[in-house]
Amino acid sequence: TGQVSLGVGFSSLDGPLGDIGISERNLLGRGQNLSFRFQGSAKRQEFDIGFTEPYFLNRDVAAGFDLFQITRDRQSDSSFDERKAGGALRLGYTLAPDLRQSLRYQLRRTEIRNGKSEASRFIREQEGKATVSQVSQTLTLDKRDNRTDPWDGYIVSFTTDLAGLGGDTRLPRARVRSGYYLSIFEDKVLSFLLQGGHVLGLGEDVGIAERFFA
Repeated sequence: TGQVSLGVGFSSLDGPLGDIGISERNLLGRGQNLSFRFQGSAKRQEFDIGFTEPYFLNRDVAAGFDLFQITRDRQSDSSFDERKAGGALRLGYTLAPDLRQSLRYQLRRTEIRNGKSEASRFIREQEGKATVSQVSQTLTLDKRDNRTDPWDGYIVSFTTDLAGLGGDTRLPRARVRSGYYLSIFEDKVLSFLLQGGHVLGLGEDVGIAERFFA
């Protein structure tokens, strides 16, 4: 029930990178899931720890929490560094055989720092720390033949976020993600992936840490 994954690669944006993941899908024989993941490169370091109870209160409800820290060097493209750290509580349940709903509350601390002197005034004005208190919901329609190794079918998810229940940031955000999988040969699968989103500031500009980046 345990798994260790290791990966190395190269990105034109981040340079050489590495990935390590450790997960236990049957913690203490109770069917609970505990995972740890680290991704690192010269420009980005990300730590994630997650715990999931798949049958919370003996119901078909998955409950859990996440802790994370992300540090990014955006000096080459945007002239600043970024750091995010926080945690989240989540709850997921089935609405129909292929339709699932999840709810999430996240509290995180963001920091914009090390802005270069040639950075825009907009970036320099946003240097410092901010607190984000956010609730989210995700609706997922999954018509794939296999959720871990799909060969056929599609998946579509729609997520809405609302930040402003406390903290320094107030905004609504919507995101759509989709994937289509098609078996083209006996051991080959062609996949099409698409995602998009829109975010608005409520009474203020959307902060750099909350914007979309390619």
